Amino acid sequence: MMHEPTPPRTSRSPRLYFLLAANAAAAFWLWQVFTPVEGAQSGRLADGAAAVDGAARSVDESARPAVRAEPLPPELRRSLEERVHVLASAALESARQKSRGKVGPGNATVAVHVRPLGGNETDALGLDADLALKPASNMKLVTTAAALALLGPDWSFETRAEAAGPIQDGVLAGDLVLRAAGDPLHDRDARGGVERLLAPFCEELARSGIREIRGDLVLDEGTFAAPAPGPAWPSSNEHWQEHCALAAGFTVNRGCLTVAVSPGAVGGPARVSVEPAGFDLARTIDVDTVSSGKLEVHFQARDGRFSVRGHVPARTSEWSDSCTHPDPVALFGAVLSHELQRHGIRVGGGIRRERAASGGPTVARIVSPLAGYLAAINTDSNNACADQLFLATALAVRGEATRGAGAEATARALAALGVSTEGLVQVDGSGLSRDDRISARQLTALLEAVLSRDARTAELFRDSLAVAGESGTLDDRLKHSEARGRVRAKTGFIGGTSALSGLAAAHDGRVYVFSILVDYPRFEGLNTSVWKPMQDDICELLVGAGS
Repeated sequence: MMHEPTPPRTSRSPRLYFLLAANAAAAFWLWQVFTPVEGAQSGRLADGAAAVDGAARSVDESARPAVRAEPLPPELRRSLEERVHVLASAALESARQKSRGKVGPGNATVAVHVRPLGGNETDALGLDADLALKPASNMKLVTTAAALALLGPDWSFETRAEAAGPIQDGVLAGDLVLRAAGDPLHDRDARGGVERLLAPFCEELARSGIREIRGDLVLDEGTFAAPAPGPAWPSSNEHWQEHCALAAGFTVNRGCLTVAVSPGAVGGPARVSVEPAGFDLARTIDVDTVSSGKLEVHFQARDGRFSVRGHVPARTSEWSDSCTHPDPVALFGAVLSHELQRHGIRVGGGIRRERAASGGPTVARIVSPLAGYLAAINTDSNNACADQLFLATALAVRGEATRGAGAEATARALAALGVSTEGLVQVDGSGLSRDDRISARQLTALLEAVLSRDARTAELFRDSLAVAGESGTLDDRLKHSEARGRVRAKTGFIGGTSALSGLAAAHDGRVYVFSILVDYPRFEGLNTSVWKPMQDDICELLVGAGS
Protein backbone atom coordinates (compact mmCIF):
# COMPACT_ATOMS: atom_id res chain seq x y z
CA MET A 1 0.00 0.00 0.00
CA MET A 2 1.00 3.66 -0.26
CA HIS A 3 3.61 4.58 2.32
CA GLU A 4 3.36 8.17 3.52
CA PRO A 5 4.78 10.03 6.53
CA THR A 6 2.90 8.99 9.64
CA PRO A 7 0.81 11.83 11.13
CA PRO A 8 1.47 12.81 14.74
CA ARG A 9 -0.10 10.46 17.28
CA THR A 10 -2.46 13.23 18.34
CA SER A 11 -4.00 13.45 14.85
CA ARG A 12 -5.55 10.04 14.23
CA SER A 13 -7.30 11.14 11.06
CA PRO A 14 -9.73 9.03 8.98
CA ARG A 15 -6.96 8.95 6.35
CA LEU A 16 -4.65 7.13 8.79
CA TYR A 17 -7.32 4.59 9.68
CA PHE A 18 -7.92 4.01 6.00
CA LEU A 19 -4.23 3.44 5.35
CA LEU A 20 -3.92 0.99 8.24
CA ALA A 21 -6.97 -0.93 7.09
CA ALA A 22 -5.79 -0.98 3.50
CA ASN A 23 -2.36 -2.28 4.50
CA ALA A 24 -3.92 -4.99 6.64
CA ALA A 25 -6.18 -6.01 3.77
CA ALA A 26 -3.24 -6.07 1.37
CA ALA A 27 -1.23 -8.22 3.78
CA PHE A 28 -4.12 -10.67 3.95
CA TRP A 29 -4.37 -10.78 0.16
CA LEU A 30 -0.58 -11.24 -0.06
CA TRP A 31 -0.90 -14.18 2.33
CA GLN A 32 -3.70 -15.59 0.18
CA VAL A 33 -1.66 -15.26 -3.01
CA PHE A 34 1.59 -16.76 -1.74
CA THR A 35 0.44 -19.38 0.79
CA PRO A 36 -0.16 -22.85 -0.74
CA VAL A 37 -3.62 -24.35 -0.39
CA GLU A 38 -3.78 -27.67 1.43
CA GLY A 39 -6.23 -30.51 1.23
CA ALA A 40 -7.49 -29.73 -2.27
CA GLN A 41 -10.39 -31.99 -3.19
CA SER A 42 -10.43 -34.08 -6.34
CA GLY A 43 -13.06 -33.00 -8.84
CA ARG A 44 -15.54 -34.92 -10.95
CA LEU A 45 -16.52 -34.46 -14.55
CA ALA A 46 -19.15 -31.87 -15.37
CA ASP A 47 -21.68 -33.60 -17.66
CA GLY A 48 -22.71 -31.87 -20.87
CA ALA A 49 -22.28 -28.50 -22.49
CA ALA A 50 -24.79 -26.88 -20.15
CA ALA A 51 -22.62 -27.69 -17.16
CA VAL A 52 -19.61 -26.25 -18.96
CA ASP A 53 -21.50 -23.06 -19.75
CA GLY A 54 -22.50 -22.81 -16.11
CA ALA A 55 -18.92 -23.17 -14.94
CA ALA A 56 -17.93 -20.20 -17.08
CA ARG A 57 -20.61 -17.99 -15.53
CA SER A 58 -21.25 -19.22 -12.03
CA VAL A 59 -18.52 -17.59 -9.96
CA ASP A 60 -19.30 -17.27 -6.26
CA GLU A 61 -19.29 -13.50 -5.90
CA SER A 62 -18.86 -13.73 -2.13
CA ALA A 63 -15.67 -15.70 -2.65
CA ARG A 64 -14.01 -13.09 -4.85
CA PRO A 65 -11.09 -11.25 -3.22
CA ALA A 66 -12.51 -7.92 -2.10
CA VAL A 67 -9.18 -6.13 -1.71
CA ARG A 68 -8.05 -3.51 -4.17
CA ALA A 69 -4.57 -2.05 -3.99
CA GLU A 70 -3.94 1.53 -3.05
CA PRO A 71 -3.27 3.60 -6.17
CA LEU A 72 0.39 3.35 -7.14
CA PRO A 73 2.08 6.65 -6.29
CA PRO A 74 2.91 8.41 -9.59
CA GLU A 75 6.56 8.81 -8.62
CA LEU A 76 6.89 5.08 -7.88
CA ARG A 77 5.18 4.15 -11.14
CA ARG A 78 7.49 6.47 -13.12
CA SER A 79 10.55 5.15 -11.32
CA LEU A 80 9.60 1.52 -12.00
CA GLU A 81 8.87 2.21 -15.66
CA GLU A 82 12.13 4.07 -16.14
CA ARG A 83 14.14 1.29 -14.50
CA VAL A 84 12.36 -1.38 -16.55
CA HIS A 85 13.28 0.54 -19.71
CA VAL A 86 16.89 0.79 -18.52
CA LEU A 87 17.08 -2.96 -17.86
CA ALA A 88 15.53 -3.78 -21.23
CA SER A 89 17.87 -1.39 -23.08
CA ALA A 90 20.90 -2.80 -21.27
CA ALA A 91 19.84 -6.35 -22.18
CA LEU A 92 19.40 -5.43 -25.84
CA GLU A 93 22.84 -3.84 -25.90
CA SER A 94 24.33 -6.91 -24.18
CA ALA A 95 22.70 -9.13 -26.81
CA ARG A 96 24.18 -6.97 -29.56
CA GLN A 97 27.66 -7.32 -28.10
CA LYS A 98 27.43 -11.06 -27.39
CA SER A 99 26.03 -11.79 -30.85
CA ARG A 100 28.50 -9.47 -32.61
CA GLY A 101 25.67 -7.39 -33.99
CA LYS A 102 23.41 -10.23 -35.12
CA VAL A 103 20.85 -9.55 -32.36
CA GLY A 104 20.09 -6.17 -30.85
CA PRO A 105 17.78 -3.15 -30.64
CA GLY A 106 17.09 -3.20 -34.38
CA ASN A 107 15.73 -6.75 -34.61
CA ALA A 108 14.88 -7.88 -31.07
CA THR A 109 11.87 -6.88 -28.96
CA VAL A 110 11.49 -6.80 -25.20
CA ALA A 111 7.84 -6.42 -24.19
CA VAL A 112 6.95 -5.83 -20.53
CA HIS A 113 3.72 -5.18 -18.69
CA VAL A 114 3.37 -4.76 -14.92
CA ARG A 115 0.26 -4.01 -12.87
CA PRO A 116 -0.39 -4.05 -9.12
CA LEU A 117 -2.69 -6.96 -8.30
CA GLY A 118 -6.10 -5.53 -7.51
CA GLY A 119 -5.10 -2.13 -8.84
CA ASN A 120 -6.28 -0.03 -11.75
CA GLU A 121 -5.06 -0.07 -15.33
CA THR A 122 -3.88 3.51 -14.78
CA ASP A 123 -1.31 2.09 -12.34
CA ALA A 124 0.10 -0.25 -14.98
CA LEU A 125 3.43 0.30 -16.66
CA GLY A 126 4.78 -1.21 -19.79
CA LEU A 127 7.09 -1.40 -22.74
CA ASP A 128 5.67 -2.54 -26.11
CA ALA A 129 3.03 -4.28 -23.98
CA ASP A 130 0.44 -4.56 -26.76
CA LEU A 131 2.62 -6.36 -29.30
CA ALA A 132 1.36 -9.89 -29.98
CA LEU A 133 4.49 -12.05 -29.68
CA LYS A 134 5.33 -15.73 -29.46
CA PRO A 135 4.82 -16.66 -25.79
CA ALA A 136 6.58 -20.07 -25.77
CA SER A 137 5.48 -21.92 -22.62
CA ASN A 138 3.71 -18.85 -21.25
CA MET A 139 0.86 -20.10 -23.45
CA LYS A 140 0.31 -22.73 -20.77
CA LEU A 141 -1.08 -19.95 -18.57
CA VAL A 142 -3.78 -19.42 -21.19
CA THR A 143 -4.49 -23.15 -21.46
CA THR A 144 -4.92 -23.68 -17.73
CA ALA A 145 -6.82 -20.43 -17.20
CA ALA A 146 -9.25 -21.32 -20.00
CA ALA A 147 -9.85 -24.78 -18.54
CA LEU A 148 -10.47 -23.41 -15.06
CA ALA A 149 -12.77 -20.67 -16.35
CA LEU A 150 -14.83 -22.90 -18.67
CA LEU A 151 -14.82 -26.26 -16.91
CA GLY A 152 -14.48 -25.21 -13.28
CA PRO A 153 -11.89 -26.22 -10.68
CA ASP A 154 -13.61 -29.55 -9.90
CA TRP A 155 -13.76 -30.86 -13.46
CA SER A 156 -12.13 -34.19 -14.33
CA PHE A 157 -11.05 -36.06 -17.42
CA GLU A 158 -13.33 -39.09 -17.68
CA THR A 159 -12.57 -42.02 -19.98
CA ARG A 160 -15.64 -44.28 -20.11
CA ALA A 161 -15.56 -48.02 -20.76
CA GLU A 162 -18.69 -49.61 -22.22
CA ALA A 163 -19.66 -53.26 -22.46
CA ALA A 164 -20.60 -54.06 -26.07
CA GLY A 165 -22.19 -57.38 -25.20
CA PRO A 166 -23.79 -59.31 -22.36
CA ILE A 167 -21.94 -60.12 -19.13
CA GLN A 168 -22.54 -63.59 -17.75
CA ASP A 169 -20.57 -65.68 -15.27
CA GLY A 170 -17.74 -63.12 -15.29
CA VAL A 171 -17.42 -63.10 -19.09
CA LEU A 172 -18.08 -60.12 -21.33
CA ALA A 173 -19.24 -61.75 -24.55
CA GLY A 174 -18.16 -58.87 -26.75
CA ASP A 175 -15.84 -55.89 -26.91
CA LEU A 176 -14.90 -53.43 -24.19
CA VAL A 177 -15.22 -50.02 -25.83
CA LEU A 178 -13.34 -47.04 -24.40
CA ARG A 179 -14.29 -43.46 -25.33
CA ALA A 180 -11.40 -41.02 -25.75
CA ALA A 181 -11.21 -38.14 -23.28
CA GLY A 182 -7.66 -36.90 -23.86
CA ASP A 183 -6.43 -37.78 -20.36
CA PRO A 184 -2.60 -37.48 -20.15
CA LEU A 185 -2.54 -40.24 -17.47
CA HIS A 186 0.62 -38.78 -16.00
CA ASP A 187 1.78 -39.33 -12.41
CA ARG A 188 4.40 -36.70 -11.46
CA ASP A 189 5.66 -38.83 -8.58
CA ALA A 190 5.90 -42.22 -10.30
CA ARG A 191 8.64 -41.63 -12.89
CA GLY A 192 6.61 -43.08 -15.72
CA GLY A 193 4.60 -45.65 -13.79
CA VAL A 194 0.82 -45.52 -14.10
CA GLU A 195 -0.31 -48.43 -11.92
CA ARG A 196 -1.80 -46.06 -9.33
CA LEU A 197 -3.80 -44.23 -11.99
CA LEU A 198 -5.24 -47.35 -13.65
CA ALA A 199 -5.86 -49.48 -10.54
CA PRO A 200 -9.25 -47.87 -9.67
CA PHE A 201 -10.46 -48.52 -13.23
CA CYS A 202 -9.43 -52.19 -13.15
CA GLU A 203 -11.04 -52.63 -9.74
CA GLU A 204 -14.29 -50.98 -10.88
CA LEU A 205 -14.36 -53.25 -13.92
CA ALA A 206 -13.95 -56.29 -11.68
CA ARG A 207 -16.78 -55.06 -9.43
CA SER A 208 -19.03 -54.89 -12.49
CA GLY A 209 -18.60 -58.66 -12.77
CA ILE A 210 -16.09 -58.79 -15.62
CA ARG A 211 -13.21 -61.25 -15.30
CA GLU A 212 -12.79 -62.03 -18.97
CA ILE A 213 -13.27 -59.98 -22.16
CA ARG A 214 -13.98 -62.32 -25.06
CA GLY A 215 -13.78 -59.54 -27.65
CA ASP A 216 -11.31 -56.73 -28.27
CA LEU A 217 -10.30 -53.64 -26.41
CA VAL A 218 -11.78 -51.04 -28.76
CA LEU A 219 -10.24 -47.57 -28.51
CA ASP A 220 -12.75 -45.08 -29.92
CA GLU A 221 -10.68 -41.98 -30.71
CA GLY A 222 -13.81 -39.90 -31.38
CA THR A 223 -12.99 -36.47 -32.83
CA PHE A 224 -9.35 -36.50 -31.71
CA ALA A 225 -6.98 -36.37 -34.68
CA ALA A 226 -4.46 -39.15 -35.22
CA PRO A 227 -1.30 -38.43 -33.21
CA ALA A 228 0.91 -35.99 -35.12
CA PRO A 229 3.17 -33.00 -34.44
CA GLY A 230 1.37 -29.70 -33.94
CA PRO A 231 1.48 -26.79 -36.40
CA ALA A 232 4.86 -25.01 -36.58
CA TRP A 233 6.46 -27.35 -34.06
CA PRO A 234 10.25 -27.90 -34.01
CA SER A 235 11.92 -29.81 -36.83
CA SER A 236 11.67 -33.60 -37.04
CA ASN A 237 15.11 -34.17 -35.52
CA GLU A 238 13.62 -33.09 -32.15
CA HIS A 239 10.44 -35.16 -32.36
CA TRP A 240 11.85 -38.04 -30.30
CA GLN A 241 12.47 -35.73 -27.34
CA GLU A 242 10.03 -35.49 -24.45
CA HIS A 243 9.02 -31.89 -25.19
CA CYS A 244 7.61 -33.05 -28.56
CA ALA A 245 5.37 -35.83 -27.20
CA LEU A 246 2.24 -36.21 -29.32
CA ALA A 247 -1.28 -35.42 -28.17
CA ALA A 248 -4.04 -37.97 -28.76
CA GLY A 249 -7.43 -39.13 -27.59
CA PHE A 250 -5.72 -41.85 -25.58
CA THR A 251 -2.27 -41.67 -24.07
CA VAL A 252 -0.42 -42.76 -20.97
CA ASN A 253 2.57 -41.28 -19.14
CA ARG A 254 1.88 -38.18 -21.33
CA GLY A 255 2.86 -40.20 -24.42
CA CYS A 256 6.38 -40.97 -23.23
CA LEU A 257 8.62 -43.83 -22.18
CA THR A 258 10.71 -43.14 -19.07
CA VAL A 259 14.02 -44.90 -18.55
CA ALA A 260 15.93 -45.11 -15.25
CA VAL A 261 19.57 -46.23 -15.17
CA SER A 262 21.79 -46.98 -12.17
CA PRO A 263 25.23 -48.63 -11.99
CA GLY A 264 25.77 -52.33 -11.33
CA ALA A 265 29.08 -54.10 -10.74
CA VAL A 266 32.02 -52.65 -12.66
CA GLY A 267 32.36 -54.49 -15.97
CA GLY A 268 28.81 -55.77 -15.82
CA PRO A 269 25.48 -54.46 -17.05
CA ALA A 270 23.87 -51.44 -15.48
CA ARG A 271 20.41 -51.67 -13.96
CA VAL A 272 17.85 -50.35 -16.44
CA SER A 273 14.10 -50.00 -15.99
CA VAL A 274 11.55 -48.65 -18.46
CA GLU A 275 8.05 -47.38 -17.65
CA PRO A 276 5.14 -47.65 -18.11
CA ALA A 277 5.06 -51.40 -17.67
CA GLY A 278 3.57 -53.34 -20.55
CA PHE A 279 4.58 -50.94 -23.32
CA ASP A 280 4.36 -52.36 -26.82
CA LEU A 281 7.85 -51.99 -28.33
CA ALA A 282 10.64 -54.54 -28.53
CA ARG A 283 13.62 -53.67 -26.34
CA THR A 284 17.34 -53.40 -26.97
CA ILE A 285 19.22 -52.61 -23.76
CA ASP A 286 23.00 -52.37 -23.79
CA VAL A 287 24.26 -50.22 -20.90
CA ASP A 288 27.36 -51.27 -18.99
CA THR A 289 28.96 -50.12 -15.74
CA VAL A 290 32.44 -48.57 -15.92
CA SER A 291 34.83 -47.63 -13.15
CA SER A 292 35.08 -43.94 -14.04
CA GLY A 293 34.33 -41.35 -16.70
CA LYS A 294 31.18 -39.56 -17.74
CA LEU A 295 27.69 -40.93 -17.81
CA GLU A 296 26.62 -41.48 -21.41
CA VAL A 297 23.20 -42.90 -22.24
CA HIS A 298 21.47 -42.78 -25.63
CA PHE A 299 17.88 -43.89 -25.99
CA GLN A 300 14.97 -43.55 -28.38
CA ALA A 301 11.76 -45.24 -29.52
CA ARG A 302 11.38 -45.75 -33.27
CA ASP A 303 10.68 -48.40 -35.90
CA GLY A 304 8.88 -50.59 -33.37
CA ARG A 305 11.83 -50.76 -30.97
CA PHE A 306 12.97 -49.01 -27.81
CA SER A 307 16.76 -48.96 -27.51
CA VAL A 308 19.01 -47.86 -24.64
CA ARG A 309 22.78 -47.86 -25.08
CA GLY A 310 25.72 -46.40 -23.18
CA HIS A 311 27.75 -46.68 -20.01
CA VAL A 312 27.39 -45.52 -16.41
CA PRO A 313 30.25 -44.77 -13.98
CA ALA A 314 30.14 -46.90 -10.84
CA ARG A 315 29.72 -43.95 -8.48
CA THR A 316 26.90 -42.33 -10.44
CA SER A 317 23.55 -41.91 -8.72
CA GLU A 318 20.44 -43.09 -10.52
CA TRP A 319 19.71 -41.20 -13.74
CA SER A 320 16.32 -40.89 -15.43
CA ASP A 321 14.87 -39.28 -18.54
CA SER A 322 12.01 -39.70 -21.02
CA CYS A 323 11.46 -39.79 -24.76
CA THR A 324 8.35 -39.75 -26.90
CA HIS A 325 6.51 -42.88 -27.97
CA PRO A 326 5.75 -42.78 -31.72
CA ASP A 327 2.07 -43.69 -31.16
CA PRO A 328 0.52 -42.78 -27.79
CA VAL A 329 -2.78 -44.52 -28.62
CA ALA A 330 -1.00 -47.84 -29.21
CA LEU A 331 0.98 -47.24 -26.00
CA PHE A 332 -2.25 -46.71 -24.04
CA GLY A 333 -3.81 -49.90 -25.42
CA ALA A 334 -0.78 -52.03 -24.59
CA VAL A 335 -0.38 -50.63 -21.07
CA LEU A 336 -4.10 -50.91 -20.28
CA SER A 337 -4.18 -54.52 -21.50
CA HIS A 338 -1.18 -55.26 -19.29
CA GLU A 339 -2.83 -53.71 -16.24
CA LEU A 340 -6.09 -55.60 -16.82
CA GLN A 341 -4.18 -58.87 -17.00
CA ARG A 342 -2.28 -57.94 -13.85
CA HIS A 343 -5.61 -57.42 -12.05
CA GLY A 344 -6.86 -60.83 -13.13
CA ILE A 345 -9.00 -59.66 -16.08
CA ARG A 346 -8.23 -61.70 -19.19
CA VAL A 347 -8.42 -60.03 -22.60
CA GLY A 348 -9.22 -62.66 -25.22
CA GLY A 349 -9.07 -60.44 -28.28
CA GLY A 350 -6.71 -57.75 -29.47
CA ILE A 351 -6.59 -53.96 -29.48
CA ARG A 352 -8.65 -52.22 -32.15
CA ARG A 353 -8.91 -48.52 -33.00
CA GLU A 354 -12.19 -47.11 -34.27
CA ARG A 355 -14.29 -43.98 -34.45
CA ALA A 356 -17.98 -43.93 -33.48
CA ALA A 357 -17.81 -47.54 -32.31
CA SER A 358 -21.01 -49.22 -31.10
CA GLY A 359 -20.96 -49.67 -27.35
CA GLY A 360 -23.32 -50.30 -24.48
CA PRO A 361 -23.73 -49.53 -20.81
CA THR A 362 -20.83 -47.88 -18.97
CA VAL A 363 -19.10 -50.39 -16.70
CA ALA A 364 -16.04 -48.42 -15.52
CA ARG A 365 -14.34 -45.03 -15.80
CA ILE A 366 -10.81 -43.66 -15.66
CA VAL A 367 -11.20 -40.38 -13.74
CA SER A 368 -8.37 -37.84 -13.44
CA PRO A 369 -9.05 -34.45 -11.78
CA LEU A 370 -7.95 -31.36 -13.66
CA ALA A 371 -6.48 -30.07 -10.39
CA GLY A 372 -3.98 -32.93 -10.43
CA TYR A 373 -2.42 -31.80 -13.72
CA LEU A 374 -2.06 -28.05 -13.19
CA ALA A 375 1.36 -28.25 -11.53
CA ALA A 376 2.65 -30.62 -14.22
CA ILE A 377 1.68 -27.99 -16.79
CA ASN A 378 2.72 -24.74 -15.07
CA THR A 379 5.43 -25.79 -12.60
CA ASP A 380 7.05 -28.59 -14.62
CA SER A 381 6.13 -27.06 -18.01
CA ASN A 382 5.00 -30.40 -19.42
CA ASN A 383 4.07 -29.78 -23.05
CA ALA A 384 2.08 -32.97 -23.64
CA CYS A 385 -0.15 -32.46 -20.59
CA ALA A 386 -0.87 -28.91 -21.75
CA ASP A 387 -1.75 -30.01 -25.28
CA GLN A 388 -3.98 -32.79 -23.94
CA LEU A 389 -5.83 -30.26 -21.76
CA PHE A 390 -6.20 -27.86 -24.71
CA LEU A 391 -7.92 -30.56 -26.79
CA ALA A 392 -9.97 -31.91 -23.88
CA THR A 393 -11.28 -28.42 -23.15
CA ALA A 394 -12.26 -28.12 -26.80
CA LEU A 395 -14.16 -31.42 -26.56
CA ALA A 396 -15.99 -30.39 -23.40
CA VAL A 397 -16.92 -26.92 -24.63
CA ARG A 398 -17.30 -27.31 -28.41
CA GLY A 399 -18.02 -31.04 -28.71
CA GLU A 400 -14.97 -31.76 -30.86
CA ALA A 401 -11.35 -32.28 -29.90
CA THR A 402 -9.74 -30.20 -32.64
CA ARG A 403 -7.22 -27.38 -32.50
CA GLY A 404 -9.71 -25.03 -34.13
CA ALA A 405 -12.29 -25.83 -31.45
CA GLY A 406 -9.59 -25.31 -28.84
CA ALA A 407 -8.92 -21.80 -30.15
CA GLU A 408 -12.65 -21.04 -30.05
CA ALA A 409 -12.86 -22.30 -26.47
CA THR A 410 -9.92 -20.12 -25.44
CA ALA A 411 -11.54 -17.02 -26.98
CA ARG A 412 -14.73 -17.87 -25.09
CA ALA A 413 -12.80 -18.25 -21.84
CA LEU A 414 -11.00 -14.93 -22.23
CA ALA A 415 -14.31 -13.22 -22.94
CA ALA A 416 -15.70 -14.73 -19.71
CA LEU A 417 -12.63 -13.42 -17.89
CA GLY A 418 -12.90 -9.96 -19.42
CA VAL A 419 -9.58 -10.25 -21.28
CA SER A 420 -9.14 -8.87 -24.80
CA THR A 421 -8.55 -11.41 -27.57
CA GLU A 422 -7.20 -8.91 -30.10
CA GLY A 423 -4.14 -10.40 -31.78
CA LEU A 424 -4.41 -13.66 -29.81
CA VAL A 425 -3.50 -16.83 -31.72
CA GLN A 426 -3.48 -20.23 -30.01
CA VAL A 427 -2.90 -23.42 -32.01
CA ASP A 428 -1.61 -25.65 -29.24
CA GLY A 429 -1.81 -25.87 -25.47
CA SER A 430 1.90 -25.76 -24.73
CA GLY A 431 3.31 -22.79 -26.66
CA LEU A 432 5.67 -25.09 -28.56
CA SER A 433 4.21 -23.79 -31.83
CA ARG A 434 5.78 -20.75 -33.46
CA ASP A 435 2.32 -19.72 -34.65
CA ASP A 436 1.07 -18.85 -31.13
CA ARG A 437 0.72 -15.15 -30.31
CA ILE A 438 -0.27 -13.09 -27.26
CA SER A 439 0.74 -9.76 -25.72
CA ALA A 440 2.28 -9.02 -22.34
CA ARG A 441 -0.76 -6.90 -21.43
CA GLN A 442 -3.13 -9.79 -22.21
CA LEU A 443 -1.09 -12.12 -20.00
CA THR A 444 -1.18 -9.79 -16.99
CA ALA A 445 -4.91 -9.24 -17.51
CA LEU A 446 -5.38 -13.01 -17.64
CA LEU A 447 -3.45 -13.56 -14.41
CA GLU A 448 -5.37 -10.81 -12.66
CA ALA A 449 -8.72 -12.18 -13.87
CA VAL A 450 -8.12 -15.78 -12.77
CA LEU A 451 -6.80 -14.70 -9.38
CA SER A 452 -9.95 -12.61 -8.92
CA ARG A 453 -12.35 -15.52 -9.41
CA ASP A 454 -13.62 -17.84 -6.69
CA ALA A 455 -11.13 -18.79 -3.97
CA ARG A 456 -10.59 -22.39 -5.10
CA THR A 457 -9.89 -21.41 -8.72
CA ALA A 458 -7.49 -18.68 -7.60
CA GLU A 459 -5.67 -21.03 -5.22
CA LEU A 460 -5.30 -23.83 -7.76
CA PHE A 461 -4.00 -21.46 -10.42
CA ARG A 462 -1.61 -19.67 -8.05
CA ASP A 463 -0.27 -22.91 -6.55
CA SER A 464 0.36 -24.35 -10.02
CA LEU A 465 3.08 -21.76 -10.69
CA ALA A 466 6.75 -22.43 -10.05
CA VAL A 467 8.33 -20.64 -7.09
CA ALA A 468 11.58 -18.73 -7.63
CA GLY A 469 14.58 -20.53 -6.17
CA GLU A 470 12.44 -23.41 -4.93
CA SER A 471 10.42 -25.39 -7.47
CA GLY A 472 9.91 -26.47 -11.06
CA THR A 473 11.49 -24.51 -13.88
CA LEU A 474 12.37 -21.69 -11.45
CA ASP A 475 14.16 -23.85 -8.90
CA ASP A 476 17.61 -22.55 -9.91
CA ARG A 477 16.67 -18.91 -10.53
CA LEU A 478 16.76 -16.07 -7.98
CA LYS A 479 17.98 -18.65 -5.47
CA HIS A 480 20.37 -16.25 -3.75
CA SER A 481 18.17 -13.18 -4.09
CA GLU A 482 15.63 -11.41 -1.91
CA ALA A 483 13.12 -12.44 -4.57
CA ARG A 484 13.49 -16.11 -3.65
CA GLY A 485 10.10 -17.46 -2.60
CA ARG A 486 8.47 -14.12 -3.44
CA VAL A 487 7.99 -14.76 -7.16
CA ARG A 488 5.57 -17.30 -8.61
CA ALA A 489 5.76 -17.51 -12.39
CA LYS A 490 5.72 -19.47 -15.63
CA THR A 491 8.88 -19.64 -17.68
CA GLY A 492 9.02 -19.98 -21.45
CA PHE A 493 11.64 -20.69 -24.08
CA ILE A 494 11.83 -21.78 -27.69
CA GLY A 495 14.60 -20.68 -30.06
CA GLY A 496 14.16 -16.94 -30.55
CA THR A 497 11.65 -16.52 -27.70
CA SER A 498 12.10 -16.10 -23.96
CA ALA A 499 9.29 -15.39 -21.51
CA LEU A 500 8.45 -15.06 -17.84
CA SER A 501 5.03 -14.11 -16.45
CA GLY A 502 3.61 -14.32 -12.96
CA LEU A 503 3.42 -12.63 -9.56
CA ALA A 504 6.01 -10.77 -7.49
CA ALA A 505 5.37 -10.02 -3.81
CA ALA A 506 7.01 -6.72 -2.91
CA HIS A 507 8.39 -6.03 0.58
CA ASP A 508 5.99 -3.09 0.97
CA GLY A 509 2.94 -5.38 0.81
CA ARG A 510 1.99 -4.96 -2.84
CA VAL A 511 1.74 -7.87 -5.24
CA TYR A 512 2.69 -7.12 -8.85
CA VAL A 513 1.40 -9.08 -11.83
CA PHE A 514 4.01 -9.03 -14.58
CA SER A 515 4.74 -10.42 -18.04
CA ILE A 516 8.05 -10.24 -19.91
CA LEU A 517 8.18 -11.48 -23.52
CA VAL A 518 11.32 -11.38 -25.66
CA ASP A 519 11.39 -11.99 -29.41
CA TYR A 520 14.77 -12.13 -31.14
CA PRO A 521 16.63 -13.78 -34.04
CA ARG A 522 17.82 -17.18 -32.93
CA PHE A 523 21.30 -17.05 -31.48
CA GLU A 524 22.51 -19.75 -29.13
CA GLY A 525 23.27 -18.79 -25.54
CA LEU A 526 21.42 -15.48 -25.32
CA ASN A 527 18.55 -16.87 -23.27
CA THR A 528 20.78 -17.90 -20.39
CA SER A 529 23.32 -15.08 -20.67
CA VAL A 530 21.01 -12.12 -21.38
CA TRP A 531 17.25 -12.63 -21.28
CA LYS A 532 16.92 -14.73 -18.13
CA PRO A 533 19.18 -12.37 -16.13
CA MET A 534 17.13 -9.39 -17.36
CA GLN A 535 13.88 -11.10 -16.32
CA ASP A 536 15.35 -11.89 -12.92
CA ASP A 537 16.51 -8.28 -12.52
CA ILE A 538 12.98 -7.05 -13.25
CA CYS A 539 11.59 -9.46 -10.64
CA GLU A 540 14.09 -8.20 -8.08
CA LEU A 541 13.14 -4.63 -8.97
CA LEU A 542 9.46 -5.38 -8.31
CA VAL A 543 10.12 -7.22 -5.04
CA GLY A 544 12.13 -4.26 -3.76
CA ALA A 545 9.79 -1.57 -5.11
CA GLY A 546 8.53 0.98 -2.61
CA SER A 547 10.57 -0.33 0.30
